[in-house]
Amino acid sequence: MAFRVTGKVTRIYATSDQVFIRLADLPAADTPKDGYFRLAQSHSNYDALYSLALTAAVNRYDLSIRIAGNDINPTAVPDVAYMVVDW
Repeated sequence: MAFRVTGKVTRIYATSDQVFIRLADLPAADTPKDGYFRLAQSHSNYDALYSLALTAAVNRYDLSIRIAGNDINPTAVPDVAYMVVDW
């Protein structure tokens, strides 16, 4: 299992208190429940991370997501610890 995954953003789904991000073409072992990673609005760097995800999506950059836990479980949605975009 991975601690970090990288791919193109295929979907951003926002609710009142969190954002779910889906990346394209992840290996089965690196795919969480429903393919989503959760960015909680309570995250101390929420605004910057949400902006980074939007920038990656609009410009078709690869987005790397580092999760808060130790591995990716296909029955749970992992929380985002931080994200990186290289260009």
